[in-house]
Amino acid sequence: MRERVTFVHGRDVQIDPSALRLRPTGLTGPLADVVRQDRLSLTLEELPSGLARFLRAARAVHLRWTSAAEGDALEPFCSRLPPGLWVSLEPLTGEWRRLGEELCGWLQAFGPVDCMDPEAFTVADTGGRLSLSFYQMIGNLVPLSSWGEREFCPESDSVCHARLRNLDAVSLDISFDSADHLLRVAASGRLKAQELTVAGSENRRTEVGILTKDEPPNIGPFDMGLGGFLTVLGEHKEPSPTLFAFSSRHRLSGASFSSEFLSPTGLHPTLQLNLSTDTAEAEARADVECKPYAYLTLPKAVFADRYQLQDGLLLASKNLSALRHSTLPVDLEAPAYATGTWGSSILLELAPPADRTGKSWTAQVPLHARYLKPTGTGYADVEVAYPAVFWACTPSPSSQDTLPDFANNPFDRLHLGYDSLFELDRTTFWHLSPVPTPETGRLVNPLTIPTLKGGGEEWIRLGTTAVVGLGFA
Repeated sequence: MRERVTFVHGRDVQIDPSALRLRPTGLTGPLADVVRQDRLSLTLEELPSGLARFLRAARAVHLRWTSAAEGDALEPFCSRLPPGLWVSLEPLTGEWRRLGEELCGWLQAFGPVDCMDPEAFTVADTGGRLSLSFYQMIGNLVPLSSWGEREFCPESDSVCHARLRNLDAVSLDISFDSADHLLRVAASGRLKAQELTVAGSENRRTEVGILTKDEPPNIGPFDMGLGGFLTVLGEHKEPSPTLFAFSSRHRLSGASFSSEFLSPTGLHPTLQLNLSTDTAEAEARADVECKPYAYLTLPKAVFADRYQLQDGLLLASKNLSALRHSTLPVDLEAPAYATGTWGSSILLELAPPADRTGKSWTAQVPLHARYLKPTGTGYADVEVAYPAVFWACTPSPSSQDTLPDFANNPFDRLHLGYDSLFELDRTTFWHLSPVPTPETGRLVNPLTIPTLKGGGEEWIRLGTTAVVGLGFA
């Protein structure tokens, strides 16, 4: 087992290396405003036997969980996803139903996850490879922490128990690839004041980095620089200074956005995106071409009509350019309670004002609500996750700049759902920071959907019977 703990702080935070203490039990340091990321790499032999057996039947498994809580981001930990749990599975063979059921069983570690029906997954065939996808809004990692303690932590490993019991992540990545048979886990926390403390363990090799943004000489236009200190617990007597650069696939744009449903909502709600600026900072830094996008993950109660989003006049009136992707199938007629699939995701290219002035602007996404089961009030409340909004930038055809080389990025993040829809070796994503809704303080949009009132279904059945009876009169 290998572990890497990285603390990243802003340039305004000064950390004195003399305040860092390396001891046989670990690293201790001062209190500072930092983002902490913990990464673990485990072999199949280090996993519970049932989990290892499941992974041996998979080509790849990727889980991405994102918190709905507001939190500031620091580069390089700045990629964005809609809040909730997103899962992708590639089976080694075409027998995906059995493997999907097994995956769903393991997902119950996150709490109740509604995936037992194989139809809950969306299934895609890309180049002869089957892949399954699933999404559900999950608010926290408390059930997973408890499960992890039971399944992974020996009774004597107090560090393992404490680490899981105090898990306070805003994002969690779990990935397996059959190419190297390693399970990789990365948990990133929020920016907050915390002690620079890492406990060592004889059960794993632990690397520690304390870093901030810096600029090495001759840094490239697509590169990010970091400087600070590195050490390996139990091997080094003191941290070593470091300064390095790498191409980063994900960057902060410096802009922000919010989203809200316009009133009245009814059965045809409109989601409005409010963007703080119509310009892309990346275009001022390098010879690139940038376009803004929104990636939406919609629960089964809400969907986008892909045929409606092919109407050029409608798109222009909403400051939209094109629907670039939609998961399939999406039944446009079925009520939510008759829909097996988890929901859908769409990638929309936005259309900023032609005159780029740096001013704020809006885009509107027309959506549709499915019929829900009757309620006592005649209304039902659902939550729709904030989208991920970003500028996707690629080198212009005339650019003389060297293409980015993301392979050297030790913090690279892939398999986010939308990244594979672009040229992965050429595209940099400049993310807008989400501003939560005032009503909830969370990165979700509440939506009230009208329903029949409780008992209304009996009137419908009675009316249908009467009409049929009159037809035979």
